[in-house]
Amino acid sequence: MPTAALDADPDLEPDPLFVASFREARWILLMWVSCFVWTLTVCLNFGYPETVDPQSFPTVLGIPAWVAWGIAFPWLIANVVTIWFCLCVMEDADLGDDVGAAEAAPAADSAAAPAAGDSNV
Repeated sequence: MPTAALDADPDLEPDPLFVASFREARWILLMWVSCFVWTLTVCLNFGYPETVDPQSFPTVLGIPAWVAWGIAFPWLIANVVTIWFCLCVMEDADLGDDVGAAEAAPAADSAAAPAAGDSNV
């Protein structure tokens, strides 16, 4: 957000809903970048060895170690952090009244009921 716009009106405050969603977006972006960097680092360093010896290739529960630590581990951590984030950090915010529905309801009621003496022929 440009600071010149904020300097022009000192009473201008951002909407609390915007502030909360911006904070949540930063958390999500930070988590995504962390998992992305971890996955690239581990998979590039351990997934492409100079020589491959099938007898001594490291595995974790029968899965190649670079897949277990480079893909499955950050996936598991991301799921745990996402559940924690959704249950503990994200806040439910009141979006206000639905103006469109409030205006449409009286108009729909008056159009649905014909006036006394009118016929729908």
